[in-house]
Amino acid sequence: MTGSMYAAVAGLQTHMQKMNVIGNNIANANTYGFKPGVTTFTESMYTSINTSTAGGDLLGGTNAAQIGYGSQIGTIDMAMSTGTPAPTNVNSHLYLNGSGFFLVGPKPSNAAGYQPDPNQLTLKRVGDFGIDKDGYLVDSKGNCVYGFMPMGDAATGEVVKDADGNIQYDTCLRPIRLPVAAPASTDPNAPEEGTALYPDIPDTTTNIPDYIGGNLTDADLENRVDMESLNLSFDKNGVITGVTNKGEAITIGVIAIGSVRNPNGLTKVSEGYYQPGGNSGDVTVGAARGVLGDVYLNNVADPVATPGAQAITSAGSTTILAGCLESSKTDISTEFTDLITTQRGFQANTKIITVTDEMLSDLVSMKR
Repeated sequence: MTGSMYAAVAGLQTHMQKMNVIGNNIANANTYGFKPGVTTFTESMYTSINTSTAGGDLLGGTNAAQIGYGSQIGTIDMAMSTGTPAPTNVNSHLYLNGSGFFLVGPKPSNAAGYQPDPNQLTLKRVGDFGIDKDGYLVDSKGNCVYGFMPMGDAATGEVVKDADGNIQYDTCLRPIRLPVAAPASTDPNAPEEGTALYPDIPDTTTNIPDYIGGNLTDADLENRVDMESLNLSFDKNGVITGVTNKGEAITIGVIAIGSVRNPNGLTKVSEGYYQPGGNSGDVTVGAARGVLGDVYLNNVADPVATPGAQAITSAGSTTILAGCLESSKTDISTEFTDLITTQRGFQANTKIITVTDEMLSDLVSMKR
């Protein structure tokens, strides 16, 4: 008889877990980029009184007789559909209109590489970006935003362009950083005037333009970019451009968009970040609408001769909208409906415990 009580206890536990999910969904009704959880129940274990048997020459078959022991949590999935854009009037706030994620991470400590594994980066939907004091494009927690920067000609320091005038990009995934030259300073520890703030960007097979790394010439000093006067803009393909204090338009870089085959396989961490999980699939890197062209990650020129070469995808139809963030996907009406049904389910399970207790009491009182 106590089996019904244990089944009801299991039902209470699962309904409480669902209430936790509903409570979290409602608490994040106004959290940018939030993806609500969707809870499903499944049956718990069974005890067989009779097993299923096949029929014979004289008698027909019999069905199994089983008694269940309540319910348990089946899945807690994420509703990963895209939320609506919420205007913020901050130009560096970016909205992903479509699938995919921004890629953020730390500043690379290896100055010779700048070729991180995208699976080691963190994914997020909320483009709450800004510029830090060193010229990095960072999110609200100081994580660097990863993308691609233009290639430069080592001889001229100019950005490399193809015959049609299209900018050629270095496809090593790296933190996006503004081309800001070091100002004059009386501080002996400050960079020498005319030296880029980030001379650690390596000159490997890809040359970085003088305004992105290395030493600046006297002519460059006249056109160096002052951070306080740099006007940034972001187009729908994630291309970042800026206007210098001389009124010259320069291309800063392109924001990378990461994607996985199974977004529900991602692991949620705090503050809107996601990490790849065992069932999410590897992170593939792309750019909105294939703005980089038909290229491969880490400047691979011959993918046939390079095992494991990863193409930089077009990121599907995803585009980037500046001045907006993604609103929460919590639907209050749906959550309150689930709240009512979950409460009634919890209440019904408590009644099972009460009735079972009364039956046990009647059984005990048979001996007076």
